[in-house]
Amino acid sequence: MSTEFKLYNVSDEDLYKNKSPEEKTRMRMEMVVMAKERGIKPTARYFNTYPSTVRRIIKIYEEKGPEGLIVK
Repeated sequence: MSTEFKLYNVSDEDLYKNKSPEEKTRMRMEMVVMAKERGIKPTARYFNTYPSTVRRIIKIYEEKGPEGLIVK
């Protein structure tokens, strides 16, 4: 049995590349919900990004609420 490892290799810029502001906002909200349910590292793996990115999005949410996640 082999274990599959997914690397955290996507920067914020690449994560949101070719996405509309609405898609970016939705993605951020999904990150917050998933991180609360499953944890930061599984969420980062799901979105193929860094745990620090997920933590930053959560911090914005905690400080500013859902309005803070809106991408203009």
